[in-house]
Amino acid sequence: MMTTMIKKMASGVLALSFVFQSSALFAREFTEKDFQSQPLGRGAYELAYDNGQQVLYVATAPSFDKDKTDGLVFQLAASNLNINKEIKTERRAFAVSLDEEKHILYLGNALDGSVTLLDTRSNKVVKTIQLSDNSKPQNIIHAREVVLDKKHQRLYISGMAGKGKGLLWVVDTQKQQLVDTLEDMDPVGFAVDTRGDKVYVVSGRGELITLDGKTSQPLSRVKVDPAEPKHYFLNIALNTASGVGYIADTNTRDVLVVQLDSGKLIQRIPSPNSVAVLYNAARHEIYVTHRNARLISVIDANRNALKHTIKTAAMPNSLALSSDARTLYASVKQDEKDNKADYVLKIDLTKL
Repeated sequence: MMTTMIKKMASGVLALSFVFQSSALFAREFTEKDFQSQPLGRGAYELAYDNGQQVLYVATAPSFDKDKTDGLVFQLAASNLNINKEIKTERRAFAVSLDEEKHILYLGNALDGSVTLLDTRSNKVVKTIQLSDNSKPQNIIHAREVVLDKKHQRLYISGMAGKGKGLLWVVDTQKQQLVDTLEDMDPVGFAVDTRGDKVYVVSGRGELITLDGKTSQPLSRVKVDPAEPKHYFLNIALNTASGVGYIADTNTRDVLVVQLDSGKLIQRIPSPNSVAVLYNAARHEIYVTHRNARLISVIDANRNALKHTIKTAAMPNSLALSSDARTLYASVKQDEKDNKADYVLKIDLTKL
């Protein structure tokens, strides 16, 4: 039975690869060897770029063993990825969001259902806010994504639970405390439209949910592609100038382009299933990581067509962009069976 399953999976990946390659005949291909990289050890996840210090923060969870619950945050030199500092935390760090002006790095502690505030000047923990009830460890709701709305002093954290029972936690960043918990959403990823006073949430149910940035309350909720029940949206990037969002789906192929005001699906950009998605307004490009395909896509946002591909030796995960929009950073994860270090790529976009 296992052999049959593997054959089916292989044939599915092959078919998807053919579709993707046939749509990318004119895309230029690169490999990770064309760029700088830095090995970091196990458990590298999300990234945050600090322009003031010219550093890149990398959240890591070195071990999943019950007795090894410490986290480790790497501070890398943005210019060459040299390791400046290794900052230990009491809880394993997965997600990150940076408030550069207030010198606070927010760390999502997935397994503990909490968020830790790290002072980027002293590199010391300021506070840990417990979001999920941890009286029964087996019932902890895991914190996945952490997104900051600086304008309204709100931090949004998605709480992952089974059977569509996920929560959306809202933290007041001025008071540094939980102020609201929204239920029945199954939220996964977020993006903030500061000018429009909106927060866009994508869910594991294939929905686009719009929140009022001033109140954090839902304004609309749309099933983006109701004909496809297998959608599981992970992340969304915004192109507010064009009024569209780009959605990464871990279950189904293609990056989905949706109208932000209506949630209407207007286009599919052919690609393998994806994890992270990031929009670069300065270059009119979309960057997408495809873990299973071991690939990073560079998409022309003017044509919504593949522009370049970057082949990676392992599985690309999260993305961050430099403030001048000229450098893309990506965390790349190894297969759990491989005794190799996760690493970070520094991609010079001017060379693409």
